[in-house]
Amino acid sequence: MGVTLQPAEAYQRAAALLGETITELADTEWDLTDGDDGWSVAQTVAWVVVGDSQINAALDRGRLDEVGEVDASVLGPNLVSTWRGTAVGAIASLTAPDAINQTVEHPQGLLSVRNLVGQRVTENLVRTWDIGRVTGRDIEIPDELAEWCLEFWASHADAVMDGGVLADSPLEPPENADAAARLLAFTGRRP
Repeated sequence: MGVTLQPAEAYQRAAALLGETITELADTEWDLTDGDDGWSVAQTVAWVVVGDSQINAALDRGRLDEVGEVDASVLGPNLVSTWRGTAVGAIASLTAPDAINQTVEHPQGLLSVRNLVGQRVTENLVRTWDIGRVTGRDIEIPDELAEWCLEFWASHADAVMDGGVLADSPLEPPENADAAARLLAFTGRRP
């Protein structure tokens, strides 16, 4: 059974989940660190913001550059406002006619905006879950969005096998796992 969400809608919903999570953070929670990758919550949000800004770059310039190291300072003094501006800009870019069907230049070859959005939806969902784990919040990834991501990655087996896009070591999901738990396991997270 396929998921009927359109890519722009999936991105908007995934970004909204991240936004709902980070707007509730206390000032002291932005510095909490993930024991797995050593990133603070602010660094995690910065990673998402820089990645999501590529949607605008792709549609404005027709090309993308490699993303190097990301520093939380890119968020400036108002971290939530910076995230919000980036997400709103990406959503607006994706509403342009035929935006999702464009192909852009990338240092590793051509990349469709549709594929970029699939990556960004996944990143928003799993990073929101990461932030929830670090801050002690129970994040519910909607099954429909998790299924959408799993279907997206199932059609990109070559990218998964080449590595560098997802976790090097996907985990085995628990028996009878729901879509969210399968997505988390697929991205190397223990649900």
